[in-house]
Amino acid sequence: MSEHDYTILVIDDEVTTRTTLAALLERPNYHVEMAEDGIEGLELAKRIKPDVILLDIMMPRMNGYDVCKRIRQDEEIREVPIILITALDDHDAKLNGLMAGADDFLSKPFDSFELKVRLHTLRHVDRYRRLLEERKKLDKALNDLSEKNRQLSALSRRVLETQETERRLVAMELHDEIGQLLTGLKLILERGQVDAANVLTEARAVTGELMQRTREISLNLRPAALDDLGLSAALDVLFKRFTKRTGIAVTHNIDPLDEQRFDRNIETTVFRVTQEALTNVARHAETGEVNVVWMVSSTRLRISIADSGKGFDLNLINATTSTGLSGMAERVNLAGGHFSLQSKPGAGTLILADFELNKEG
Repeated sequence: MSEHDYTILVIDDEVTTRTTLAALLERPNYHVEMAEDGIEGLELAKRIKPDVILLDIMMPRMNGYDVCKRIRQDEEIREVPIILITALDDHDAKLNGLMAGADDFLSKPFDSFELKVRLHTLRHVDRYRRLLEERKKLDKALNDLSEKNRQLSALSRRVLETQETERRLVAMELHDEIGQLLTGLKLILERGQVDAANVLTEARAVTGELMQRTREISLNLRPAALDDLGLSAALDVLFKRFTKRTGIAVTHNIDPLDEQRFDRNIETTVFRVTQEALTNVARHAETGEVNVVWMVSSTRLRISIADSGKGFDLNLINATTSTGLSGMAERVNLAGGHFSLQSKPGAGTLILADFELNKEG
């Protein structure tokens, strides 16, 4: 059978009918298959997926109407055109056939010219159906693409907004802290001719503080330990700096000597989410302790940050723009993880980030 053959399935329980149709359909580009009843015809239709089905109505075990309904319910063959064959040339038979899903009718005894015309017509019907189906698929693909473009545009805007927010925060730190220290150092040095000894002591102190603040800003932007030593070491440094700066204790089960490495994007995301969560605790929780737990298996990494502070109402989260919770959720989702948040007024807050692992080594 060549790729240009037109496959026709005949489902009829009468040998005479099958023989007659086989003779009428004997053409170079027609490939005819036969089934002796409805059940066999359904199985054969699913296997060969014909271009058209000639289906007798009056058959034992399963009549043509039921076969037609079963075909229309099957995703694989529901679009195949069906011609019902019947000796019943009445209105009710055709109405029942149309209700069952038939496309056309052919009455016994057969007329070769009529059969040829009906098959030719159904080939156009089948082509039209397939074009409509392809158009539906194309429309869906275009709609999906439009939605993806919309999501990408929204994501790009959020990325730009996040970048601007981070730049604004860095600028504020440089202006408010580094700028003030530099101004103070300048004023101290201008008094050098009057009291050189005290000026030198003060200048050293301000310079040391200036160096410390510059180092902290640098670490907040991108900690070297995250790149050089891995996530465990970077988090341990973060916890120590956080406790020293805020006085809030961080209990955790993370081993700073664990050299296990993960996907770079996941490592950065876990670090930033933990950093943001600790910042929120210091600003809003009014508590003296934070508990950080991470669980690592061969396939997953989960980290939770919990505090027993004052908590908040989750229903008001959209109005709480200063906590950066939506930013954390977006960051986790973009890294392919799952973000969840639990909190109640007076009952503390729990942040959980869950990732499928893709280890680098």
